[in-house]
This record gives sequence, C-alpha cells and structure tokens, in this order.
Amino acid sequence: MPVAEEDDVSLQVGNRLRGQNSTCEVIVVKGSASPAVLMCAGAEMRTTAPDPPAPQVSDGPPIQLGKRYTDDASGIEVLCTKAGIGPLTFGDSQLTQKAAKALPASD
Repeated sequence: MPVAEEDDVSLQVGNRLRGQNSTCEVIVVKGSASPAVLMCAGAEMRTTAPDPPAPQVSDGPPIQLGKRYTDDASGIEVLCTKAGIGPLTFGDSQLTQKAAKALPASD
C-alpha cells in the first residue's frame, strides 16, 4: 500500500489534486485520516503539476468530468474537475464511480 511522504498534503476536504502522468484533476469532497495516498494511473496525485511534465499515459479507464468517485472502505470521495486516464486508487482499492441518487416520485 502506497503511503504519503512526510511533506505531502493529506486528503483534506477541498484539496485540489492533479495527476502526475494523466490530465486528471480532482477535488476532495470527503477526506480520510488514513496515511495512504490517492493515485491516478499509477502515480501519486499532488497539489502541483509535475516539473518537468511527465509522460502521459494513454491506456486505462477514463475518469469522467463531473463524476464523483468513492471508496466505501476508507470513506474517501473525490469530484473529477478535469477528465483524464485512470484508474483512481486509494491504498490497495480502486475508487468506483458513485451512482446518482434516485429522485423521489412526484406523484
């Protein structure tokens, strides 16, 4: 399980994270106190863009703009603000796209 380095930002609500080898960007909606890190396409997501730019991945599941991704075990939830190639993983588990809530009947 990947663990955050000491100088890394924890997953606090409102943090904007960028993929280092994908164009994916997310905002943390529900954080976690776990020391595990959020990864995208196998690279740790950080608050800053990589310098110099890292080679972009071209194969993997798409992370869709405007969709929420969650991990039930840790409780983490992120909102995608820029589409890219994934998958999003937290610790050893892959985040899944959150399903929309059904609206109540208007009858």
